[in-house]
Amino acid sequence: MEEEVNQRVVSVSFSTGKMTADVVARAMASFIAAEHQRLNQHAAERSNQPKHGKMTLQQLMDKDAGAEKVEIENSGLKKFDRIARKYHIDYAIKKDSGGDPPKYYLFFKARDKDVMGMAFKEYMDSVKKQKDKETMKEKIQRNKEKSKQLDMKRSKDKNRHKERSL
Repeated sequence: MEEEVNQRVVSVSFSTGKMTADVVARAMASFIAAEHQRLNQHAAERSNQPKHGKMTLQQLMDKDAGAEKVEIENSGLKKFDRIARKYHIDYAIKKDSGGDPPKYYLFFKARDKDVMGMAFKEYMDSVKKQKDKETMKEKIQRNKEKSKQLDMKRSKDKNRHKERSL
């Protein structure tokens, strides 16, 4: 607790003839107003920068023409988001719920075709690795089956030993 307080110390200096609570309150109010102004300026500077990464389809189309479309699985959306941010690709995801399993369409734009190629190659590699990996549920199920087989084998061995000893 004490470390948190020590890390958030702010020093304010002001000169006054007589120290009263009113003088301290005015000094703190001016400090807080200056901080709000600084934060608002910083937010305005950030809002002037063009948006990159995930956005709505309308924002993507308003940016400029030339968006391309690809069908994508729901399971790979988070992976693609990470890769798209890495390669500074602007994209939007549209869900088409017309079919029984809903389809997801990925609309994307990038400055360079080579960058898009590298990003999609990395994405496809990660999807392929994920499909090759055995899920935790599959591992548990496989180990349960092995356990049952071992238990059956042990019980048979015990029964044989009992029959021989009688």
